[in-house]
Amino acid sequence: MDYAKVNIGAATAAPKQKAKAAAQKRRRVPDGLAAQERYRRSNCRPTALCPAGAAAYGFLKTRFLPHHTGQPFTGNDKEKEDFYRSFDLLCSHYRINPVDTRGFAYPYGREVALHEAARLLRDKHPQHIEMELQEDSGSFALQAIERFNTQNTLFYIPVLPLHTLMRDRKKRKAARLLLCIFRYLCHSAGVPFYTEENSYLYWNYEMLADWVTGDPGGWDEEDYYNNVREVRAAQYIGDTMLRRLWNTIHRDRFGEWVSHYQPKDMFERDCHRLAKKFYALSQDYPKMTMYSHADESCLPDPESDCYDDNDCITMEKYIGFVASTDGWLYNNLEQSINSEFGECLSIQEPVLKRCFDGRSQDNDTLDYECRLLPLINELCYLLNNLDYDT
Repeated sequence: MDYAKVNIGAATAAPKQKAKAAAQKRRRVPDGLAAQERYRRSNCRPTALCPAGAAAYGFLKTRFLPHHTGQPFTGNDKEKEDFYRSFDLLCSHYRINPVDTRGFAYPYGREVALHEAARLLRDKHPQHIEMELQEDSGSFALQAIERFNTQNTLFYIPVLPLHTLMRDRKKRKAARLLLCIFRYLCHSAGVPFYTEENSYLYWNYEMLADWVTGDPGGWDEEDYYNNVREVRAAQYIGDTMLRRLWNTIHRDRFGEWVSHYQPKDMFERDCHRLAKKFYALSQDYPKMTMYSHADESCLPDPESDCYDDNDCITMEKYIGFVASTDGWLYNNLEQSINSEFGECLSIQEPVLKRCFDGRSQDNDTLDYECRLLPLINELCYLLNNLDYDT
């Protein structure tokens, strides 16, 4: 039997394969992408475009003349002649020059003339002026009603800030000027003081004092003593300041102290500025009071069956001196007064009526009230924003 022969010898290594190309050198992976260089902006810019304005704006800027319903007046020309004659007198008195509407159909021309005159008067005069065409025995004339609009403001002047300011030696001269202003308002302008028994605010303070002291058990102990302390402080400060206001030296030397005063800071400059305005007002109108042009047509008729004295907010009810405009006492005082005023039907304001029927007009104006009430408002703002220790 023939067997296959196997040659057993040393094993040989397999031959290495040669690469066709050299391998690339390995590199480290970068930590982050390199920042690319930004392109520079060109100097050329596209044309600026803006959207067109809203269509509603054009509507709001359009002026519309008054619209009068009815047929043109084609009858007697007496009313038209009287109206334009009276209207020319009104324009001459108030120094306005409205458009000429005589070429328009009447009464449309009348409405346009009154509309333009009201616009010019509103821009030129601080008081509100209404115009009405009145008839008397077949003759027509325009009546102008000048009214200072108080805008439902409470002109309440606090006394406590001045009382505290007078105890500061560095501010005594400024406090003396404010005391001169208080003296003028109380005894010359007729502003009522809250501790005077005939004043409206006196009875309101008495009502609140009786409410606190009349029922001690109805209050928390701490609230009771704090409220009683406010009531007693208001009474004491009011009596003290009222006695000082009776001193005539604050009237006689008002002008001298104003002219020689040298303010040192912003507060003293404000006091000096107000004192000069009040002194100039007292010299320009030495006999005027806040009631000189008080409207009496809004007062209820005492002979009427439904007469009620509380139907009208008279001027002494919303103009006066108060103890303070801060704390529990004033908050309840203000709430009580506002609730009472909310039930009233009318408010008394300075009013002046003129009829342009051919007669010469007097020199009476509402300039005094137009200067007095804004000055009182500035005085209240100065005192209410005064930093003082209570």
